[in-house]
Amino acid sequence: MIKRYPTPEAYAAAGVPTDESRVAQIEQSNEILIDGVNVVVPVPGDGDAVFEDAEGNPRFVRYDTINKSLLDPSWTHIGFAFGCSGRSVCVMWKDEHTGLKWLNCWQHTITAISAATIQFYLHMAGDYAVWVSIEVVLPDASNDYQNANNAEAITAALEAAGNSGNVGYAKHGWWAYFDGTNIIVQCDLCADYRQYQTYDGSHPLVGCTMALSVWGDMLASTALWRRTGVSTSNGVGNVEKAVAYYSTNGKTPTANWPLNSIDYVTRAAFESSAYCADLRAAYGTYENYIAHSRVMWPHPRYGVFTLPDAETMTTLYGSATFTKKDGTDAAKFPALNYATGIGFGSGEFAVGRWHLSDVTEGVMYMDDVVYAKLREAQTRMNTVALLNTQTRWFARRYNAHSAWIFNGPTGFIYIVTVSYAERCRAVTLLKF
Repeated sequence: MIKRYPTPEAYAAAGVPTDESRVAQIEQSNEILIDGVNVVVPVPGDGDAVFEDAEGNPRFVRYDTINKSLLDPSWTHIGFAFGCSGRSVCVMWKDEHTGLKWLNCWQHTITAISAATIQFYLHMAGDYAVWVSIEVVLPDASNDYQNANNAEAITAALEAAGNSGNVGYAKHGWWAYFDGTNIIVQCDLCADYRQYQTYDGSHPLVGCTMALSVWGDMLASTALWRRTGVSTSNGVGNVEKAVAYYSTNGKTPTANWPLNSIDYVTRAAFESSAYCADLRAAYGTYENYIAHSRVMWPHPRYGVFTLPDAETMTTLYGSATFTKKDGTDAAKFPALNYATGIGFGSGEFAVGRWHLSDVTEGVMYMDDVVYAKLREAQTRMNTVALLNTQTRWFARRYNAHSAWIFNGPTGFIYIVTVSYAERCRAVTLLKF
């Protein structure tokens, strides 16, 4: 429709149309303004809704013009765009899984056996802080004790072991098998980060050597950089949430607070403490202070950003399985596996083209400006919206027991143990 308004105030008072596009003329200034509804754009921007039309072509609708009820019914909604660079853009799947573990089991390889009696230690259900001693007399000395008979003996010992009220496989999930080369001690229940251990300085191995083997050749890193130049294991991913958290949960200084401290002061301290004078001079506002601790982006190839990307991680490990004691198979890395079943059609958005969102992508889509556009588009499309209060997995590993996440309570790019069930969002890279 075409409308004329005598003044900018009259134009503003009329409101923005929601059912059809409008071309408006402001008579006072002769200014022409266009207010679109379901504006189709050739090149997507952050937050724009992504569709596949009936012919299999991608279509993009500007995020702040969406009226779901008026969209072409022959178009299939795929998700939302972010991170547009040149002729490629990341597309976030329209839905997400509300809770999957990063790891689904624990495996330890007995790498060598030097005696007929061996002893190792495990953390088991009931009290994962306790070391449970597993001592086994091996009945078969053939093949350097690496054989199925000895695996059965270890399983029998595991069946008899456990914490009070949590004895036996059905309670704690531990058993052993022979893989043709070595005996593997496996737990079919990934429930606590301490399950990655089989000994420590106070509980040494006896008669054998063991190694955590569940990760195979998967690489890990514990570091990234913040915009401040500080190298650490975390950084702000969403300023709004980090400000809300640290305003009351930050530190109260008792001495001059350094500009590049890894920790944060409260809003009250920042704004009034004599020990924060340097912070106020450098950053001006508390919001700027927190924003300067965002993860550096673009980020140098350092730490977590040197690891294989999420597409590679999904290809290498997304379909990996393990076999439980009852013979059934399950996904070894459920969060990575999630994206292998996401997709639509047989073109750009087909199953097999998606991956669990990456640290690099999380830094982009949790950026406050991008996040706000995605939230508006998701609200207009009535799909599951990102929330900066929710934790979600990324596709890179941190260490022996943790992986990288967006942390909802703090707004940080950070880590949590792989036994937690967290949200998962799939992403694909579209070239157009």
